[in-house]
Amino acid sequence: MISADKTSKLLTIPPLENGDKLTRAEFERRYHAMPNLKKAELIEGVVYVASPLRIKSHGEPHASRGDNRAKAIAV
Repeated sequence: MISADKTSKLLTIPPLENGDKLTRAEFERRYHAMPNLKKAELIEGVVYVASPLRIKSHGEPHASRGDNRAKAIAV
């Protein structure tokens, strides 16, 4: 069982954000406190968090979006 002290500590961990300057230990502490985060990196002490994908357009062929330029090239 988690004590009330540990619970309050977990609730006060700030989220990872792009551009944060952190140590590796602090990065890992915040990363593990954010289970829904899919991708974040620490490169030379700077945090980089990936943008979420838009599922609607992910994986579609480019020509299927109604782009007339694609049709002109194919003809």
